[in-house]
Amino acid sequence: MDDFLSFILNIGLFHYLVLAMILFLIGLCGVLISRNLVRIIMSLFIMTVSVVINFLSFGCYCDSSLEDANMMGIFILLIAVVQTIVALVILYKIYQANEYLDSEKIKDKEN
Repeated sequence: MDDFLSFILNIGLFHYLVLAMILFLIGLCGVLISRNLVRIIMSLFIMTVSVVINFLSFGCYCDSSLEDANMMGIFILLIAVVQTIVALVILYKIYQANEYLDSEKIKDKEN
């Protein structure tokens, strides 16, 4: 019982990988289930954050210094934020043209 308790309380690589996996699965479910384009963009951002957590955890595990991993993580998050802003601007233009953001309605309108 002591080993299990120490495993749970001492946060290590496994805990970060489980967190990244859970976030990635939540984002994947959001992309696959949702029809609203804003929710799909938010789910893609959640998936990107999970990839960054995974990258940082392996960077810390393989190399004791966090400097390089943190700089790369900040760079990836900055690119993800810019990507999300561009996607939201495009969605705003789609909303102005169609008055809705339902992907099924937009797909049906094109036909």
